[in-house]
Amino acid sequence: MKPPVLAFSTIRESGGFQTLREPWNALWADLDNPQLFSSFDWCWNAWRLIAERRGCELRLVCGWLDGHLVLIWPMMKDSGVLRMLSSETFEYRDIIVKPSEHASRWVEDAWSYVLATTQASTFLFQNLRQTSALGAKLATMSGAQPIGGGWSSLIRLDRFAGWDAYARTLPKSLASDQRRQWKRVRQVMPEMSFRLVDSADLVEPVIDWISLHKTAWGEARGKRGWFNAEDLPVMLKSIANSARHDGRVVLARLSDGDTTMSAGWGYVCGSEFLFYAFAYDSAYATYSPSRLFLEGLLQYCFRNGIRTFDFLPGDEPYKRIWATDYAQQQSYVGALNWRGELLLRLSRTRIISEVPDVLLAMYRTLPLRWRRAVQSRMRAFRLISHALNRKLTAKPSAVPLLPALAAALKSNANVPNESPRAP
Repeated sequence: MKPPVLAFSTIRESGGFQTLREPWNALWADLDNPQLFSSFDWCWNAWRLIAERRGCELRLVCGWLDGHLVLIWPMMKDSGVLRMLSSETFEYRDIIVKPSEHASRWVEDAWSYVLATTQASTFLFQNLRQTSALGAKLATMSGAQPIGGGWSSLIRLDRFAGWDAYARTLPKSLASDQRRQWKRVRQVMPEMSFRLVDSADLVEPVIDWISLHKTAWGEARGKRGWFNAEDLPVMLKSIANSARHDGRVVLARLSDGDTTMSAGWGYVCGSEFLFYAFAYDSAYATYSPSRLFLEGLLQYCFRNGIRTFDFLPGDEPYKRIWATDYAQQQSYVGALNWRGELLLRLSRTRIISEVPDVLLAMYRTLPLRWRRAVQSRMRAFRLISHALNRKLTAKPSAVPLLPALAAALKSNANVPNESPRAP
């Protein structure tokens, strides 16, 4: 049977984006496994609070069938590079397509439409889950080069009767240290426990607390992340507020009265929990507050029927200690015209990246507006060059890593859920 032909259009303005709210929400709700990162609220806030302010151009490809929206491809053009619309963190990305026997053909047709209409020279699509609709298409394309990918650590909670059954699979040294730390902290603060933040008035203050302590953690280690940006925390608070109304956010603290040792949050998508971020107060580092918080969060997920706990992309060793499984993400880059081919060749040869010191010195003497113009022209090269230099990491061991466990116990496992920011 010949698949129905979609009518495609591209939305390039914020006003048009807003008109999609209802059909987008209807399509998203019809997905077999809807991801928060492809919801209208996430993408809209990523656009208006992040991408638009950073100078990107909106490219929402929509596929319509008999007046109904059946496909959305959220994209942006970033200095000539076509990218997935995102908040610039390690969220999953994909085309949104209505479940149908024709879905794969619709993705093919969407790609043909993009090739015929885009003004970008290169595409860079990152953090695609292994089973994603777009990833399946790109994996078969000779012009799409797979580049740096990685693995998300998962805990398959549905394999266990409850927390106690899962805890028995953890290394004995970790379980013993958890008990010891709970005993220590309750000798000082008897009411210390894992508590949900269920007041609307506390959502933003708690996320500000997390950002503050993640910033302190990063500065102490010379690292930068989303917590250093001014715009991203604004978006995350907006998302948390809207997700709270839908019952999709779990924001919690490890606290005793006004004393908070650790706090974090994530999102519930069906039977899946996406663990987004957490932090701890370094004043209480000797009590391993991040590990105690994580234990409380996992117990909450068990009690509420969550089947999969997803740590999201990032290869931090502490995640492997708790993980039972791993899911792969992949990224792809490719040329869309001859300019893109030239950009890829220059990026591979690294000619431009090896700038002589004398030219760098001359650049620093230019007026600010000229330097900004140069930076804008060089952004496409930096994006592609950075992507090409990333490598697909090897799949982690299926069992907890003893070196990672030893390091975690030595440092009290107070490692916030933070990976370097994706370009």
